[in-house]
Amino acid sequence: MKVGVVGYGYWGKIIHANLKNFVDYESIFIYDSISSIGRLEDIYQCDKVFVITPTITHFDIVKNLLGRGIDVFCEKPLTTHTKECELLYDIAQTNKSQLFVDWIFTFNDAVNYIKDEYENGLYGGIRSVRMNRLNSGPERKDVSAKWDLTSHDVSILCHIFGKVPNNVFWNLYKRSSSSFVSDTCVGILMYDDFDAILHSSWEYGKKDRVCIFEFDAGFIKWDDSSSEIKFNGDLVDYPRTKNPLENSIEAFLYKDFNQKNLTLDIVRTLEQGE
Repeated sequence: MKVGVVGYGYWGKIIHANLKNFVDYESIFIYDSISSIGRLEDIYQCDKVFVITPTITHFDIVKNLLGRGIDVFCEKPLTTHTKECELLYDIAQTNKSQLFVDWIFTFNDAVNYIKDEYENGLYGGIRSVRMNRLNSGPERKDVSAKWDLTSHDVSILCHIFGKVPNNVFWNLYKRSSSSFVSDTCVGILMYDDFDAILHSSWEYGKKDRVCIFEFDAGFIKWDDSSSEIKFNGDLVDYPRTKNPLENSIEAFLYKDFNQKNLTLDIVRTLEQGE
């Protein structure tokens, strides 16, 4: 298997480092037009390609690769427009190629534990969700905090509960006057039977990754910074596998994964009120 990486910035280097755990080093090809690394011709000879470039470039790059019958792993968000996402999935189907988006938290052991317990009826119904995704950096210039950070939380909600909100309200703003785009986002998502309040920013004084789920049976508190889950104050021991990125990469390389509905639900939710 020949594997390509298009884009060799911060996240591209992390992808590359993790890829060495799954494929031979000699089978990995890197291309970065900005840094003049590698050759595009080598990427076209690959079976699977990781696209780790600015969001605005995703559509054209992914479309080109899928049209050549190459399987694509794209950094989230795939694009910021539902119609573009739908077109890319159509191209993938026509060319029998796989389109995989890095919704990394759907491969998080804590998230999947909460999902399984909820689906098994152990918590009862869901009443509310509160999510913080706050940190000091890294700053983005291509997309706002909503598309960069809150997209993770929307993906978690779609993954666990399998539904989209009826109404969405977004408040995007800059905490720092020097930010290129809105660095902070507060979202209110109204579902049939619960509501979710999402707060994200890369201009915050400390790291806060706490999510609180209010169920009929009580409260789940998940702190992604420590990977701890507490149910009604008691620490939960849950199964752990690889880290989420390794799980995600492995799924793309070796499993037949269909994320179309998940991706479209996430992008539709984020696109509302844009």
